[in-house]
Amino acid sequence: MAQFRPAGLSDEDSDSDDYGFYEKPARKYHVPQINVRKTIENNLQAAIINGNVLEVEKIITCDLNNNVNLRLDSGWTPLMHACFHGQDKIVDFLLDKGADPNLHADSVTPVMAACSNSSANTDTIYYIITKLIEKGCILNVGDKYGQTPLMRAIGSGFVAVVRKFLEEKVNIEMRDQQGWTALFWAAHHNQPGILEMLIAHDARLTEVDRSSRTALDIAMSHDHTSIIEILNKHLKKDDDDVIDNHISTDIDQLRSWFDFYPGLKKGDKPNYSCEIRHLLYGMGCERLTPLIEASGMDLKTFLLLEENDMIKLGIEMPYERQRLKIGLHKFHTRGWKLNAVSGLYARKLEHFTVIDCLTSLGSHLQQIYVLDATLQYVLREHNKIQNQIKFEPPDSPLILKMKTAAKKMMTNINSIRREVKIMKNILIKINKNNPQPADLIKEKSVQEIAAGYVTEAFFACSLGLLVYHAKAFISTLLKK
Repeated sequence: MAQFRPAGLSDEDSDSDDYGFYEKPARKYHVPQINVRKTIENNLQAAIINGNVLEVEKIITCDLNNNVNLRLDSGWTPLMHACFHGQDKIVDFLLDKGADPNLHADSVTPVMAACSNSSANTDTIYYIITKLIEKGCILNVGDKYGQTPLMRAIGSGFVAVVRKFLEEKVNIEMRDQQGWTALFWAAHHNQPGILEMLIAHDARLTEVDRSSRTALDIAMSHDHTSIIEILNKHLKKDDDDVIDNHISTDIDQLRSWFDFYPGLKKGDKPNYSCEIRHLLYGMGCERLTPLIEASGMDLKTFLLLEENDMIKLGIEMPYERQRLKIGLHKFHTRGWKLNAVSGLYARKLEHFTVIDCLTSLGSHLQQIYVLDATLQYVLREHNKIQNQIKFEPPDSPLILKMKTAAKKMMTNINSIRREVKIMKNILIKINKNNPQPADLIKEKSVQEIAAGYVTEAFFACSLGLLVYHAKAFISTLLKK
């Protein structure tokens, strides 16, 4: 019997002619692997949110082959989800399995996620933060908005977590995109206890944000009474301290000119180490002050610090080293003017005292000291560029750029040499045209004083004998 096909079909449309009138087997459809993976990830995320530790262990171990650092459909890692939802047992499991505490998603790290859920249990979040710190999580880091874990903890009101961060010596002066430091966050979120802790850790009170507002302005705009009282109290205290320090400094300056020559009383060369604190503050690196002061380095050593020197000092954070290097570079490359160093020469039409002369000479000495450090810094950077040029091919596009930079450095070196020569001439002129200061007269020793008394006594006796003989001679003349 002939076989007929339905209209519109041909032999080419048939999958096979082998089956005849027999029933064709069911077609097996291939299920895409991506759908299976997505289902597993969704189940994992749900298990984390619900705190189902056994389910999380099963999925991680069996379905994902212990891959704890994969990114889920949300973009977050399992550890980030566990931290945000306060699932401390799951956090322990993931960290023990090797979860990376610094793996981020859209610049958000696990420690940031833990600090962001204000409704989570405070004790649980504190435990999670402690575990993350033990595993080496980075605290001095900001997200794409510049918000640090410390700022997020302040916004969530986690007082114990903030205290823990401060114990870890986090940088409290880091700023977000609107220029707010941790102090601004405490003022904005009305956290008086946290504000007091930040002030106790020397947080700056008078900094301004990008809109030129202080933390006090922020508190006043929200009418946070307790924050306003705390800030006003500490601001007034700082003003009183400044006044007291200013008065005592004036008294010291009037008392002795040695203040302009630190170390001279001990017979040491001036090292100006006291200036390092001010430079660190200006560079936004005041957190490093105790570390550098403990090393006992002088100002010149500080001004010539390099990457390896910073690491040896214990400056572990790369961003801190980079900030310090940028600050030093800006210091050495700033402009100098003759009027800034000329001192008494600029007042040549005026009369000046010996104290004025000593003060000016002390300032010149410090400026020469700094210029010497700057000269060494520029020469060192110049040599680095020259070494880079040696290893570049002749046709490299960087050659021209490096040579231009080298020429600029040579110009800076020549400028510094001219300034040094000018100051040298000024100092010679001051030295020739002014008497030696009275303070330079050394105090007489006991032997010198005793010798002086003997001389005076001898002179007095000689004068007495002379008077006696004169009287006798005059009497003899009158008798004749």
